[in-house]
Amino acid sequence: MALNGWHIGELSIRQKMKFTEDPSLDGMYTWISEEIDPGHAQFHSECHFLPVTTVDSDGRPWSSILAPREGRPGSSFIRYIGGSRLRVSARIWDGEPILRTGKDNMLIAGIGIHFPTRRRNKIAGFVSRYERSRDGDDCVVLEITINETIGNCPKYINLRHLSPHPNTHPKVMTERLHLQKDDRLPAELIDFILASDTVFLGTTYVALEKDAALFPSHLGMNQRGGRKGFIRVSLKDQRTLVLPDFSGNRILTSLGNIEASSLASFTFVDFESGAILYLTGEAKNLVGEDAQRIMPLHTQMALTTLFVTGYIFVLDALPVRQTVGTHAEQSPYSPPLRFLAEEAGGRVISPNPNQTVLLSRIDMHSSSIATFWFQSSVPLTIIPGQAAILSFADLLGKPKYAHMAPSNPKSLNDDRVRTWTVSDSSTHEFALTVREIPGGVVTGALLNLARALAKSRPELLTNASDLEIRLGLVGFSGSFCLPSPAKDSEVKLLWIAGGIGFTPFLRMLKALKEDNSGCRWDIHMVFSTRDPDVLLPLLMKAADSTGETVKFILDLFTSRKVTALAGSIDDVRIHSERVDSKYLRSTDLSRKIYLCGPKPFEAAVLGGLANSSISAHQVTVEGFAY
Repeated sequence: MALNGWHIGELSIRQKMKFTEDPSLDGMYTWISEEIDPGHAQFHSECHFLPVTTVDSDGRPWSSILAPREGRPGSSFIRYIGGSRLRVSARIWDGEPILRTGKDNMLIAGIGIHFPTRRRNKIAGFVSRYERSRDGDDCVVLEITINETIGNCPKYINLRHLSPHPNTHPKVMTERLHLQKDDRLPAELIDFILASDTVFLGTTYVALEKDAALFPSHLGMNQRGGRKGFIRVSLKDQRTLVLPDFSGNRILTSLGNIEASSLASFTFVDFESGAILYLTGEAKNLVGEDAQRIMPLHTQMALTTLFVTGYIFVLDALPVRQTVGTHAEQSPYSPPLRFLAEEAGGRVISPNPNQTVLLSRIDMHSSSIATFWFQSSVPLTIIPGQAAILSFADLLGKPKYAHMAPSNPKSLNDDRVRTWTVSDSSTHEFALTVREIPGGVVTGALLNLARALAKSRPELLTNASDLEIRLGLVGFSGSFCLPSPAKDSEVKLLWIAGGIGFTPFLRMLKALKEDNSGCRWDIHMVFSTRDPDVLLPLLMKAADSTGETVKFILDLFTSRKVTALAGSIDDVRIHSERVDSKYLRSTDLSRKIYLCGPKPFEAAVLGGLANSSISAHQVTVEGFAY
């Protein structure tokens, strides 16, 4: 056994996250071994590079990247030399932090990751020998004595196939080791962070004298992964990063070290260009309401902030690259992106704390599509195009913890909070038009209820309030809203919707009837659906509510026969093919474009628009990935 219990920082974060309430979690520190076995040692030699944590003269951690000389893994890179020791012979480059931090007897931590298989193993200990090459070939040799090791979970590793790329020309683009109070990260570094799906997280724990015997000082190295942009950057100070914590193995060594030291390092790698961004700074863990104030829809776990105090950005450094012709495979466990409260996608308008809404009626449109109406006891402020955020935790219960769930990986981070765009609303009521997702816990429950009532108690469909089904109202969010034009102007819009992604446009059409600005609205809608006779009547009804100031033209794309055409749409054209780039180029692309639909539809449309010389501000996209 490598550890004697939880140190002060680990105890603190475990208490905050209420892990101390479950006695079965008390002894998880015993999972960490004090000696690496030859099998895991051999695994490290198969990895394409080794991220390690060391500390500088100010005690700040830096996450370094140690890579093989020619980009090829093997025993010439990492070798087991017995006695729980590894010898690492690595190529280094200008800007690599270990050039400043490296020395004999220093503490170190690392993580071996085999990206093609998502295997990984964490190590920590000290460097018994550190030696820089004297023949000018920019190499270092480290002999690492390991006293902590654990084979960690692979959940959030994005699968990649990597190949050697020895012909590199590293160049330090920018380096600020000590930022001043009002300094900001350069815009290109913020873009680099937001384009990343992986970070290497370095941490440090410095023992108090009274604790040193039982809990000696040590470093930590970990990997965090998610969807591109899962780590956000504050718009306010442009140097605070926010890392959401996902459901993991519940050992919490990284967060525990941060709790004790308030320091951390983040390193980001571009696997295609070989660029590396090293960051160090002041770190803080936030849990519960404190976390939700920063990232409102990250409702389940903690988050960590990093106030950057130093950075180094090196181009063309990594002698390993993503294999040409391959793409990163996103981990199926990664939850949707969550935005900061200060970002447009993260702003939530919440009526009252602990506000609930009552299910009042259900309109069945088909066996798998229905509109659910909810009543509120307090007035609601909903901007047309926004989404409602509801919590089903009390109704359905939260899922029990599971370390892995191969058959349903999304369930591990399921907080039972769901978001849908509002299809209709009034002062005290709003409607959500929902399509059942195969295997969906929440949509399945809603549509099962609707089908059961339609079969056995149809009168309750129009008076569902008798069921007393109440849901938590987290709030309303989103910036997928109508523009605010000048009085008496003409506004030309192109709406593009795929399937159930037409719902925000239903509420927008109703809003145009209520518009008293004197504006003239010229709307061209492109609507692709496999259910025209189910969804088209809803669109026709919404279009019927518009006044004389609205011109509404519809291009309907469907492979099904259409029989439900009626209403006051000025012109309807039916197409049997898909929405493709040729069609998109034939439309008036000078209009302001709104796009909402499932991710494959969104990608196809954006791809079709890519070569059309439209500016980025012309297209507003509803994320549709809740």
